[in-house]
Amino acid sequence: MHVPLRLGEKVVVGGRVATVTPTALAWLPRARAHLVEVALAGETLTYGELREELGLPYLVQGMGRFLDLLSEDCRRRGEPSLASLVVNASTGEVGGAFAGDGASERALVHARRTWS
Repeated sequence: MHVPLRLGEKVVVGGRVATVTPTALAWLPRARAHLVEVALAGETLTYGELREELGLPYLVQGMGRFLDLLSEDCRRRGEPSLASLVVNASTGEVGGAFAGDGASERALVHARRTWS
């Protein structure tokens, strides 16, 4: 059963605390839908591409907590983290604060064919 994130909730992901803000709550469904499309296409995108394609109100360097919330939402759904698809433009890897192994998680995301 999916337990949705609630406004004001504090979530710990990888030892970092992220608070569900009104902005995050409004943008999470849009980011999720977009990243599901990216997953089904077997692709990745950079932090900058995600920001630009969606018009996210976050700086590229400040997207970590937002993606932590996305990871928590995926975890609650019993899914691999869609945040593993968002990579650094220079390295092609997830950010250093990503909780877990980005490449392994990305393989699980790309292998999944159905999303709730």
